[in-house]
Amino acid sequence: MEDQTAENLNPQKSKKPKKKDKGRRWIFPDFVKSGARYSLVLSLAIFIAYSVGSMPDPGFPDRILFFLLRVLLFSSLLSCAFSLFAMGYTVRRMVYRPSLRNFFRLFFYFVIAIIGANLALFGSLIAAATEGNL
Repeated sequence: MEDQTAENLNPQKSKKPKKKDKGRRWIFPDFVKSGARYSLVLSLAIFIAYSVGSMPDPGFPDRILFFLLRVLLFSSLLSCAFSLFAMGYTVRRMVYRPSLRNFFRLFFYFVIAIIGANLALFGSLIAAATEGNL
């Protein structure tokens, strides 16, 4: 009897809600989601640099413009691929935890995929207009 602690005497006060064990966490979904964001920013920065460089006044040389187009093509396709994988993980999350926030995440990654595809098409259109001189 004397060995009883305050925990045993008053069990209601000592019970704390147990935190769920998170266990192991796979880092690939986080890598894909951050990759989608960073590759979108990179693609938009390259597109802006190309747009500014193609103006006649500050104009970049053609060699630099075609290099920017080539890099824009690869970065926009990377952005599109990352966002499609991120959409897959977001759909899985939305199935298990439906919420408005998860819906907006899904919509955000869908928009990133559309922007990436449009930037890739833009680069391909310019390449076709210059008769494949990338």
